[in-house]
Amino acid sequence: MEIGPDTSPERLLEVSQELGRRFAPRAAAYDRDGKFPEENFQDLRDAGFLGILVPKDQGGAGASFLVYTKALERLAIGDASTALAFNMHNLAVGPLADPRLATLPGRRGSAIRDFRTWVFKECVAGRKLFASAASEPGIGYRLSKIRTHYTPVEGGFVINGVKSFVSMGRHADYCIVAARSERDVGDVPGTSFLIVERDNPGVRIDDAWDTLGMRATCSNTMHLKDCFVPSQRLYLLEAMVLYNVARETHWYVGSCNGVYLGIATAVLEFVTNYLADRKKAGTEDRLAEDPLIQHRVGKMCTDLEAARTVTYAAAQLVDEAPGSLETNVAIHRAKYMVGVLACEISADAIRLCGGSTIFKSKPLERYYRDAICCSVMPASNDDCLTYVGKAQLGFDVMSPRGSYW
Repeated sequence: MEIGPDTSPERLLEVSQELGRRFAPRAAAYDRDGKFPEENFQDLRDAGFLGILVPKDQGGAGASFLVYTKALERLAIGDASTALAFNMHNLAVGPLADPRLATLPGRRGSAIRDFRTWVFKECVAGRKLFASAASEPGIGYRLSKIRTHYTPVEGGFVINGVKSFVSMGRHADYCIVAARSERDVGDVPGTSFLIVERDNPGVRIDDAWDTLGMRATCSNTMHLKDCFVPSQRLYLLEAMVLYNVARETHWYVGSCNGVYLGIATAVLEFVTNYLADRKKAGTEDRLAEDPLIQHRVGKMCTDLEAARTVTYAAAQLVDEAPGSLETNVAIHRAKYMVGVLACEISADAIRLCGGSTIFKSKPLERYYRDAICCSVMPASNDDCLTYVGKAQLGFDVMSPRGSYW
């Protein structure tokens, strides 16, 4: 069941669905205990999924953004926490898979190619897992406001600061840390990504993750104290993070869209199966035969398919025209739609199916709790709508100063 350079998109999605089905029976226990889904990630490793976005000529499956979105959706039907945490790995790998990076000229281009090759080899041959550490306490995901900073020293950099919502922070082999340079003097902060190894003596993780939803992501707090990072672990170019995030928003905003589509799909599947055997109170009549029930289920189907269509269309635009205004607007529109949909369809399902579905013996209450988390992930619902509105009205949304970052 391992994917690789010879795996077709169709087969990749079949394997994603098989993995999601394998995750599903484990999801409740991981959620209840708030534990990292080790078995699920071992399955992902064994199936070659840590290289899902690695280009085929580097030994990976070379999935497009659209195929990746669909794969994440299928994983999330089984367990949303696993799918969301897995997406954090791909936040590191996905931007590097851009074929334009393979043809950059000069010494910088050569250094970037060497860095890409190292990351890809770690993912494919080493089966290594990457995490992302961008948010901070009291600041959230506003990269222009972060306080974590780094100082250039001989042979590399020294980082000091605190990071929050670091999914898989204790379990990933590497963590990509967002920090700003102490030499920062411009009006756009010189923010960079630096790769920190798990066993770095300058890193401490606080196990403080006890949350409403997405409990198995184990998104704990990371403390960095005089944390040395060698110069070859600089992620691409120094001080370019805000420019890259503002110009090409799809990885940082839309890569998780498949997760919330998966939750909504799981809700609809639950409702369909649950209502099939339910009877109207005091009768032998099936609830599914009630026209009102049919109407409400029809609305769920229609809303889900509308959000799926918008999300897939946005993902296709990423593959065709990454970084265009049309693409970036479409990604924000899709992020808003899947976030609203996942919350609404899970709440509607609870009302439709009744009080027995709020028990933890059924997955619907977990779907509801996980769905709520979408609205607080970058970009928030309000940021998404403001972005779309600003673009429609002709305002700048493609530069750091014009963005919410």
